[in-house]
Amino acid sequence: MHRSILLFALTASLVAQQEPAPPPAGGRAVLQEGPVLAQLFQLRVSRIQQSLGFSEDRARAMAERWGRWDREFIDRGRQLMQLRQQFNVTLMGPGSEEDKCARLKPLMEQFLSIRQQQEEAKRRFEGEIMQSLSTAQQARMILLMEDIQSRIRQTLRESRLANGHN
Repeated sequence: MHRSILLFALTASLVAQQEPAPPPAGGRAVLQEGPVLAQLFQLRVSRIQQSLGFSEDRARAMAERWGRWDREFIDRGRQLMQLRQQFNVTLMGPGSEEDKCARLKPLMEQFLSIRQQQEEAKRRFEGEIMQSLSTAQQARMILLMEDIQSRIRQTLRESRLANGHN
C-alpha cells in the first residue's frame, strides 16, 4: 500500500512538470506520459473496478477522465502559485501602499478568476463522473477519490519533510 502512495506522489510531481498531451484524434486519450503515470492509471482502473464493480472498459474511461482532471487541476494550481509569488514580491518590494494596491489589483482579479475556474471545473468533473452512477456508487466514488487525494497529499507532505522542506 505504501508503494501505491509513493506512486501517487511521484505521479503528481511528474504531471506537474509536464504539459498535458492532447488526446489523439478520433479516440480516447492514450496515456503516454511514461511508466509512472501508466501505473497510476492502472491502479485507478483497478480501484474503480473494485469499488464500483465496473467493467474494465468503463473503469478505464473513468480513469482517463480523472487523469484529464488531474492535469487541468495541476495546471491551474501552478498558475495560482505563480500569482502568490507575485503577491509576495510586490508586497515585500518598494513602494507605497497605494502603489502596491495598484500593482496587485490585476493580479488579484486574475487569481480570483483562476480560483473560480478551478471550483467550476471541479463541479463539472464531479458532475460528469457522477451522472451515470447510482447513489451508492456515487458515495463509493466520493470515498475513493477522497482517499486517493488524501494519500497523495500526505505522501507529498512526508516527502517534503524528509527532504527538509516545510
